[in-house]
Amino acid sequence: MSDVSARFRAFQTEIPHWVDLLAQVPARNVLRHDTIHPAFHGCIDWHSACHATWALLAHRSATGNARYESLVDEILMPSKLALEAADLAARPQFEMPYGRAWFLRLALEDHLVTGSTRVQFMARDVASSLTAQYRARPVDPFGREYANPCWALINLLDYAEVEGRNDLTSMVRETAARMLPAIDQLPGELEEEGWPDFMAVTPTFCELLVRTETLGINALLEKVGPRLRKLRPIAMPKKAHHYALNFSRGWALLALAQSGGGDDLLALALDHIEANLHRPSWWRGDYRSVGHWVPQFGIFALQRAMRQVPAT
Repeated sequence: MSDVSARFRAFQTEIPHWVDLLAQVPARNVLRHDTIHPAFHGCIDWHSACHATWALLAHRSATGNARYESLVDEILMPSKLALEAADLAARPQFEMPYGRAWFLRLALEDHLVTGSTRVQFMARDVASSLTAQYRARPVDPFGREYANPCWALINLLDYAEVEGRNDLTSMVRETAARMLPAIDQLPGELEEEGWPDFMAVTPTFCELLVRTETLGINALLEKVGPRLRKLRPIAMPKKAHHYALNFSRGWALLALAQSGGGDDLLALALDHIEANLHRPSWWRGDYRSVGHWVPQFGIFALQRAMRQVPAT
């Protein structure tokens, strides 16, 4: 076993502890009445409330503790979800694509953790809206933050797998194939210390290409490997959205490492994730800047790490 694999195995044993700490933050905030939405009204905005609810389900999966079950049940009441579904249908561009992608993440997690079908009706409509957004249209893989299509398509891909939706899987693969030429036109910025957004655009695009088998990991690393290996964890965030970039880089790098990217990418993923975990003010600090959303990013990175099979 390599030193990196041993480090990763040790890190995996600590994940339930970290998830437990991180989940305490959305558990405090998800029922706040920051907006007038019937279900997702805490955490400042709709998408943050949505992924806060997802985080409480992910906590149960990671720890085996159902302490937040009643909290989730209160949010995912059928009557509330019916109102949310009607609102999304009436406003096709509301939370398109970012919040809708997180809702699919919530839907698949609820199905896996509880076995419930309570959100399936809404998830089907959300999946259809994302499909309509990207089918047979030009797509910019480097859309920033809330507009990023690769993050949306990755969530659609995972949702399709859980629900057995081969039609959605095919659509995601077709869209990724259309975006492939952009691999030779990466953003001019190196996404290093000065990158100001919460979404790791280039690593996320790379993940989509590899996971859809649009481009093999070896071919991808020939083109992008040196750029990815230059990334170093953010040490001094310059704006509020900078505080979660280490987590989003970390989860994308984990996916690439799992696909055969090697120990160097796995070590880099751990560097990024641990950099944020060990700075708790970055994820449970000021409510408006970080507390309403960053912990959920951390839980997603940790969930990926927990489910990853380490090299032997």
